Amino acid sequence: MSIGCDRSEELISICGQRGHEVLVCDGLTVNMKSDLFDACISIAVIHHFSTEHRRLDAVKELVRLLRPGGEALIYVWAMEQTKQDKKSIYLMKKKSQAAETVLAYISPV
Repeated sequence: MSIGCDRSEELISICGQRGHEVLVCDGLTVNMKSDLFDACISIAVIHHFSTEHRRLDAVKELVRLLRPGGEALIYVWAMEQTKQDKKSIYLMKKKSQAAETVLAYISPV
């Protein structure tokens, strides 16, 4: 079973017309029971949340939906983000440190 979701009713309508199982929802509150999926994919979503706390909550929501041993694939774009004309702390980290931070967020431990 595959289910897609998005906040855009227009995009959901297009996907529904093409025969896909889809629903409108917010990435912070997906109206589905926990431990339901073997995998979750989030592409170009999490960087839209305005604070680090909200971004972490979005990752936690993905983890909540996963069965034990499930896997998540998260792509975050908008690498050009700045705050007060300075690159974000995340962007100033070495790539390996940034990857460790993301992995720590999605670790079920």
